[in-house]
Amino acid sequence: MDNAVIKVIGIGTAGNEVLNKIAHRKISGVEIAGIDTNHENLNKEVEVVLQNSDLVFILMEMSEKKNSEINAIVAQTAKAKGILTITVAVTSVNSNGETEEIEKLKEVSDTVIVLSLKKLAETDPSATFDKIFEKRDESFIKNVEFIANVINKQGVVNLDLDDVKKMLKDSKTAVTVFGKGEGQDRIKLILEQLSNYPFSKNLSKKARKIMINIVGGADIGLQEIQEIVQKTFQKFGSDKTGVLWGYNMNPEVEEEIEVGILMTDFSD
Repeated sequence: MDNAVIKVIGIGTAGNEVLNKIAHRKISGVEIAGIDTNHENLNKEVEVVLQNSDLVFILMEMSEKKNSEINAIVAQTAKAKGILTITVAVTSVNSNGETEEIEKLKEVSDTVIVLSLKKLAETDPSATFDKIFEKRDESFIKNVEFIANVINKQGVVNLDLDDVKKMLKDSKTAVTVFGKGEGQDRIKLILEQLSNYPFSKNLSKKARKIMINIVGGADIGLQEIQEIVQKTFQKFGSDKTGVLWGYNMNPEVEEEIEVGILMTDFSD
């Protein structure tokens, strides 16, 4: 089966700077797409860039009004073509998160994942701006890599593009959470990271849809997988929550487990 084609478009300084880093990761099915925002016919250029795409990530920072305007052109064009459209937006260190601009992004995208520089900075108050920007870039990359691998890597318990569409199409808001552990206490370490992840630490609402993808070596046990799924459900879900989970075996790792979680459809 052919891989789904995933385009990644950067808007603004932060969005464009991270594109080279994503290219170096060589993520399966991912293509970097550059756009000349000064092009006299931007709509036409966007249509050409988006040809033959199944999913598009738009990586952007919220610091400039122009970025939101360009995002709207890209997202509206993509959705009109039936392409699943995910905007990953970075808010500034002095932002309180929900802004009028983010609401506008939700109107034109299938979903918006917000990366708060303020929350990243709070994880290490002594961090320099360079360090915070490194964390920002890694958060951009992690989101692209996680969803691309769910779609294009065959799992022992498999998730695919259709599952991602069920989660994200017209969902408006999504939150991603990541954890990694190794050794005897790896499950405990992972669960602690998931609970304290900067973008999920103080969630006030429960998710009605949760997707969990687990990557580990041949030594992972079904009991460990079940514990991760159950504890994730207890932490982020409710009796109205549907959970999808997948498992990818990576024979190159031993005693290490990586977990990525995608959540949407939040309710009180």
